[in-house]
Amino acid sequence: AYTLARALELLFALGALDSDAKLTDPLGVRMAEFPLDPMLAKFLLSSADFGCSEEALTVAAMLASPHVFMPDREFHERSAKRHYAVKDGDHLTLVNVFKAWESNRRDPQWCQARAINHKTIKRAGETRKQLASYIQKLGVPLASCGKDPNKLKRCIASAFFSNAAKLDRDGTYRTIRGGMKVHIHPFSVLHNSGVGWILFHELIVQHKPQVFGVCTVEPTWLSELAPHFYSFKGPDDAKGKGDGG
Repeated sequence: AYTLARALELLFALGALDSDAKLTDPLGVRMAEFPLDPMLAKFLLSSADFGCSEEALTVAAMLASPHVFMPDREFHERSAKRHYAVKDGDHLTLVNVFKAWESNRRDPQWCQARAINHKTIKRAGETRKQLASYIQKLGVPLASCGKDPNKLKRCIASAFFSNAAKLDRDGTYRTIRGGMKVHIHPFSVLHNSGVGWILFHELIVQHKPQVFGVCTVEPTWLSELAPHFYSFKGPDDAKGKGDGG
């Protein structure tokens, strides 16, 4: 019952459900039709507001296509992940890698040299094409944020605000909602970076809770973009509403 309540709370916070737990129109109805999880659907539909739908499509397609990088060579000296990594995190790194793949004519040999799984990134390209067609039918214009990474990161925050975490004194992170201790996965470009605040795409609990698809975030964005979900007073004080502290 608790898990279901949390799921309904999130859908309400995303704007997909109204106070009667019915789909909102048009946002909730559109999100329900997407072949993606609710946060990715909201992320794509919100991208028009932030002028970053081109990059959002790439991120959604790459996140929906796991194992783009060859694990045994993921951070090799010539790997694409290492070569195109940026301090903003995994999402923008994925955008850079995808653009490089396209600029190199989607060449399988280039993928091999850069430790990329060609079949997987090719599948991501096909997924991206399908998603682009879908959002255009819904009236979402295609636009690029260019060299302004904050537009994309703010768009991510508008949909993944519930997946925020803050650096703890012991070097781990604690989720703002719930206070769970989590670790950035070693395959993330932000592993051991020591950044203060993060958003993550996915949480996996194996030997220890680890987060994947990580990007940096300004804590003030959380209360700005999700005031219904967060209270915020200053750079060292943010908490999820209803968590009691």
